[in-house]
Amino acid sequence: MNPATRPMARLRHLLVTAALLGLMASAQAQNNAQEPVKLIGTGASFPVPLYLRWFRDYHLAHPHIRVDYQSIGSAGGVKDLIAGRVDFAGTDLRLTPEEAAEVPGGVRQLPLAAGGIVVIYNLDGVPALKLSRKALVDIFSGTIARWNDAAIAATNPEASLPDKAISVVARADASGTSFKFTRYLSVLSREFAADVGTTMTPDWPDPLKQHAGLIRAPGNGGVAASVRAIPGSIGYVQYAYGLLPGISIAALENRAGKIVAPGKAAFDAARSAIMADVSTAEAKDPVNEAAYPIVALSWLVLRKEYDDPAKAAALEDLIAYALGPGQAVTERLGYLPFPESVKDYAREQLQ
Repeated sequence: MNPATRPMARLRHLLVTAALLGLMASAQAQNNAQEPVKLIGTGASFPVPLYLRWFRDYHLAHPHIRVDYQSIGSAGGVKDLIAGRVDFAGTDLRLTPEEAAEVPGGVRQLPLAAGGIVVIYNLDGVPALKLSRKALVDIFSGTIARWNDAAIAATNPEASLPDKAISVVARADASGTSFKFTRYLSVLSREFAADVGTTMTPDWPDPLKQHAGLIRAPGNGGVAASVRAIPGSIGYVQYAYGLLPGISIAALENRAGKIVAPGKAAFDAARSAIMADVSTAEAKDPVNEAAYPIVALSWLVLRKEYDDPAKAAALEDLIAYALGPGQAVTERLGYLPFPESVKDYAREQLQ
């Protein structure tokens, strides 16, 4: 290089470096200038593993936005939203018109998670329990009281079923999972429909309460923990909770008479039925012979109006993330990825 040009080259280098440093400082200042936004939600435990993953990942990409979600059951989340204590609620049931009218300004209701409700159990030496529709109803009605009952043995001829009392673990809180599970049992049995019905707070039949004691636990996590801790117990949870160590999942007889274990193929077979029209009601008992029989939706409920525009914008962006990049982790966590039709429906509810 010509000695005469060296000072000019150094000057250009210094100017470029200064410009880059200026841009970096400006970007950092802009990022620091973003006011922190905290979003608070409560409600269903059904979507918790998925929601917590989404909210963590979203926070890592948007450090100024933090989402706090507490699992207190669907009914508790709806009450908190109506009372104005939270920014959004998770519920496994759409709000009734009366509930929606209690939220000032109205609500938006979006399907945001879908998954199976499974029957979990703790029974040594029986890793692959199979239950007919009648046996399932009779266990949760209290008609079948012991594990070696003939109705259970009929679908498990190779299993060594113990002469042991069955302990049923059910939800202690008002639960959307209980609603969907009792709705399914009501489809299977007119007697169950008449005695218990479809409800978030089942009053379980007296025989069930008497023969081994009905055990109640809060949330899907509480039911899973209780089943894992109590030999001879059985309960119902969202599929992701059934994947915890120390828990086994039963295969169930579906509407076509096939005994199907929960998993990707069985969920995919049921998905078209449950998501045929998410704006009204989900399928109660999928027809497809490969389908797992109990698959349900969970909803995110927002207010239509927010006093803080930053919260409104953050919620809309968070939902856009969940329906976009967030779908990549749904199946891995035990949930069903949404088809485009359902994602489009959810997006329309935000407009």
